[in-house]
Amino acid sequence: MKRRPVGLLAVLLALIVLAGCALVSSSPWQTAAPTQIVETSTTSMEPTKLIPSPTSTALPPTSTQPILTSTPMPPTPTPTLTAQQQREEALHEASLLFLADTPQKADQIAREINYAHDPNESADNACGPLTVAILKAADYLPEDASEHDMWLLCLRDDIPGCTGMEKLQKQYFPPDQYDYIRVEESVGKYNFKKNPLKPGDWLFLFAKWDYVKYPGFDHMLVVTRVDEAGRAYTVTNLNRGEGFLITEEMLYDPKRPGTGLFYELTNNEIRGPLGMTGTGGFLLVRHK
Repeated sequence: MKRRPVGLLAVLLALIVLAGCALVSSSPWQTAAPTQIVETSTTSMEPTKLIPSPTSTALPPTSTQPILTSTPMPPTPTPTLTAQQQREEALHEASLLFLADTPQKADQIAREINYAHDPNESADNACGPLTVAILKAADYLPEDASEHDMWLLCLRDDIPGCTGMEKLQKQYFPPDQYDYIRVEESVGKYNFKKNPLKPGDWLFLFAKWDYVKYPGFDHMLVVTRVDEAGRAYTVTNLNRGEGFLITEEMLYDPKRPGTGLFYELTNNEIRGPLGMTGTGGFLLVRHK
């Protein structure tokens, strides 16, 4: 019997084992080791350097929140005045054109109103013409309304030849357009809180001639404004001891009885050089 060489069998067995190892290492489930780049030098025999493969650097996340911007606030609307409010404002502004803080300026205003001939034009007798001038400047009266005919106007029934009421109704305030309200009570005691005055109201103040030793004088004025608190004002000619001036005066305060020009003009103890008027009541002329 022929014997096979033992060395040849050993070689064949080794090849079979090595082939099995190669198949295992190439399995698709095997995880590959990280790749390394080998840097070699062609000019020297220095040891090789291992350079790690680059890794990606994480970037900060991009914000997805919306950018908030401030929304501009709409402008505050300007209050719109009604036609009546505009008319009343024009009356107030017109009245301020006649203010005079010295007797000389007041006399000059009287001459500019041009209601009489010098030297009769003076601040001490200009109350009636002053009311016409103020009302005309604010278009409350027509341009042809006469300042002269309102000068020293007489509305007393007890005086012969007194024709002031006829002039008042024909030339200034026609009864079909204006109400005439006669009040016998003193203007200083009247309850204006119950029946308040309005801008444009025209008043004739009567002196009660049998009231005291000094009877006083009749006086005319126009209400030039009423404020938010209900206080009524006028621009009129007065003498508080420094000569006649033309000033803006509060007529009354509905929340403070006993204050205002009406109270001063009817109180004999405090009136001083103002004089006295309104003690015999008043005539109120108001547009319907």
